[in-house]
Amino acid sequence: MSIETVARYHRVVELSHRQKHGQFFTPPLVARFMCRWLLENGAKVLFDPAFGLGAFYFSVKGLEAEIRFSGVEKDPTVLAHFIEESPNLDDTFSVRNVDYFSIWGEQYPAIVCNPPYMRFQNFSERQYVFPEIEKRLGQKLSGYTNIASAFLLKSLHELAPKGRLAYLMPLEFLNTGYGEVVKRQLLEKGLLKALLRLEPEGEIFPDAITSVGIILVSDDGKHDPVKFCTVQTLEQLAGGVNELPCRDVPTEVLNPSDKWLRFFDEPCDIDYNALQPLSMYGSFSRGIATGANEYFLLSRSEALDWDLPEAALYPCISRSSQIKQSFIDDGDIERLIDNDERILLVDLSLIQTEAVSEYVDFGESAGFDKRYLTRMRKPWFKLESRQPSPILFGVFSRNGFKVIRNKSQAVSLTCFHCFYPNLFGSKFIDHLFLYFVSPVGQKIMSREVRKYGGKLDKFEPRDLNNSLVPTPEWFGKLSEDMVSKNVEMVAHSGKLSQIRLFDDLITNRKTLDASFCG
Repeated sequence: MSIETVARYHRVVELSHRQKHGQFFTPPLVARFMCRWLLENGAKVLFDPAFGLGAFYFSVKGLEAEIRFSGVEKDPTVLAHFIEESPNLDDTFSVRNVDYFSIWGEQYPAIVCNPPYMRFQNFSERQYVFPEIEKRLGQKLSGYTNIASAFLLKSLHELAPKGRLAYLMPLEFLNTGYGEVVKRQLLEKGLLKALLRLEPEGEIFPDAITSVGIILVSDDGKHDPVKFCTVQTLEQLAGGVNELPCRDVPTEVLNPSDKWLRFFDEPCDIDYNALQPLSMYGSFSRGIATGANEYFLLSRSEALDWDLPEAALYPCISRSSQIKQSFIDDGDIERLIDNDERILLVDLSLIQTEAVSEYVDFGESAGFDKRYLTRMRKPWFKLESRQPSPILFGVFSRNGFKVIRNKSQAVSLTCFHCFYPNLFGSKFIDHLFLYFVSPVGQKIMSREVRKYGGKLDKFEPRDLNNSLVPTPEWFGKLSEDMVSKNVEMVAHSGKLSQIRLFDDLITNRKTLDASFCG
């Protein structure tokens, strides 16, 4: 399959059709690497459960002309395009126009696949696919499972003894709850041999916001350590797995319930004796979800136009971009209000006036009461109650996590997760904040992050609550004066890289600025 073939297909088939079928086509360098690995095992027949435009067919034929190739493809449009562009097919080729989940009971000695990619929300057939997987494989899937993971589970079940499998797919399942069942199956019988994280994901899935990787599986009966490899350029795939920069991780270290993305670049020599879960000090929860931000968030001028009483309004950070610095107080929030930012949250259940009634009527006439969240509330305009959080943690981030020490009375929408300390943790607010923004703290906490494409990181509240932070005894080594001076430095200069209070938590100092330790 050439780049020109994909370009012609894109010209004649609309984006909406490609998105509906989760079509992201495999680059030749990636396809050739995967096929070459399968052929190392002496494969004579390859099976592809999501044939598409035939990237793996052309790659393997270029490596071994006599190989037999079979597969299935659900979308008749893409299959017809392939056949039209490939007039010289012979009897070594066989692809059926059927749904992969409609055929069961077969086994294959070599499986290669780039499965459809779509979020679980768009995986409309999961209501019949998941029960079928549970019945035939004995695996109950979470409703959040994406179609690529369902493909992989089925293929693992269909891999013949001593066979090999190579899958190109999103790696987000390595750090999610729904991925636990997938990881458990990969570890069974020592099947999993290598996981490759492809850094240039934009060259592979340019339209998908997701991490991308290659999964290599072999039913060879050996329980070897699993290789976690980071591929910086596609040209690195010209060689074999053993030529890539990899870490060998023993299978006994790989717990299916843990997050695995950290094994690609986890800092070395972490002093685990000095760390404990954050939950000892309190917990993060998401910010306020209004269900209709355009209605519940107002600027000062908009509030005045409606003559809404101040008692119904309170300051609320509505976008991460509103906060540029790592330390905020009421003066910073007041400046945003004076700049007429939409930073006033209106809770119409707090007070009843004629102006409030008029604004409620306006909301109902505009249909805001029929939104998904609002229609669940009684009354529909009553918002979640939140206290200002002393530490705000950005949900999404790139190149470092965004952490705010909040000394203001502002609450936050879902752009930030909000830390609420328990009675014990309230003594360590500044300690925790400094740890969160320090280079060492961010490295250690990255073990729990969910990684997506384009270097996009995401935390859920549970991820943060499970993250490792210093013990009270370790924090006790820091004098109050030392903590105060560092907080002041952040507040006035924002020089987060200069916070070196936590360097001893990584005992090998050379790794502090390293992204990969092997």
